[in-house]
Amino acid sequence: ILSIRHFEVGSMTKKEVCKIIGFLAVLLMALYGCSLICFRNLRGFNDHEDFYNCEQDTVDVIFVGGSMSYSGFSPMELYEKYGISSYNFGTSNQSMLAGYLWAMEACEKQNVKVVIVEAMEVPMSHGEVATDVRSLFSMGMNENYRKLAGVYKRNALNVLLPVFILHDEWRIDGDTFRDEAEEDYLRGFVPIDSCAGEEYRESILQEDPEATTYLNFTYVDKLREYCEEKGIWLIFVKTLMASNEVNHWDDGCHNRLQEYTEEYGIPFIDFNTAEYRNAAGLVISEDVAADLRHMNIDGAYKATDYLGEYLLDHYGSVLRQWQDPGLDTQTLEGYHRIMEGYHRGLDEF
Repeated sequence: ILSIRHFEVGSMTKKEVCKIIGFLAVLLMALYGCSLICFRNLRGFNDHEDFYNCEQDTVDVIFVGGSMSYSGFSPMELYEKYGISSYNFGTSNQSMLAGYLWAMEACEKQNVKVVIVEAMEVPMSHGEVATDVRSLFSMGMNENYRKLAGVYKRNALNVLLPVFILHDEWRIDGDTFRDEAEEDYLRGFVPIDSCAGEEYRESILQEDPEATTYLNFTYVDKLREYCEEKGIWLIFVKTLMASNEVNHWDDGCHNRLQEYTEEYGIPFIDFNTAEYRNAAGLVISEDVAADLRHMNIDGAYKATDYLGEYLLDHYGSVLRQWQDPGLDTQTLEGYHRIMEGYHRGLDEF
């Protein structure tokens, strides 16, 4: 076994070894600093730093999922109409693993009563390392973020020093350290102001009860067990789509998740079925965006309104209405100011 003493009579001295150790320490600190800059430059519609500004014990409901979550559920609509304080942790291409970690992060910071999962992330059990890092960057390098390193053992260094995989985001610009952004008023919601059009009227589901497919429930199980342990209600919701060519959701996916949720007594609301689509007043041609995968702002409002009534009907006894001091008049005015522009855009489209 080599020791410092060995190097005194070998090719290296104590001083040289210390220099190498010092250089490596400085290098690691530099890489860590660059990683933090990368995180700052990822700020945008998937930025959830505003969650950490919420007052303690005020957020009752959280949403996790991919882009169909952040475009499909409006926390501000849910609060204004139903008094339910919530936060939407949707991120692009969010995996079930990332959704599970966000749910734990939120429940550790707030006394969450209900976790709502946008069901498109269920077939995406694992993401890619870079995608999951981007999904969780708003946490910073905290304990829940570092759990990614335990999952991606061979890529643990990329998780702990993400500058290696986020090298395109290293630059510093005017947005890197800005104090206020549009998303500060939206609580994770991303409005879309386009619509599918009259040619899209048919559901992506045939409602074939015999169809089935394989879904990996590894992190669904972990989230379910976590919620059971903490006494938190869990709900799965599939947002409305006009096409499943890009994001594959069909009768097989619906039926397999339906079987799972029935087995464990978990509510499952699929707005692509006639039952829930009609109950929410959703119209495919009007309430789905032009990309045919996401709901637009009208669809998001209808889905959120349906969930607001559902939450009060089923969990009203544990939800605190209009008790979030962070959603004051000024914040709500900022929200309406932003949404006016999106409504004009949808009208023009």
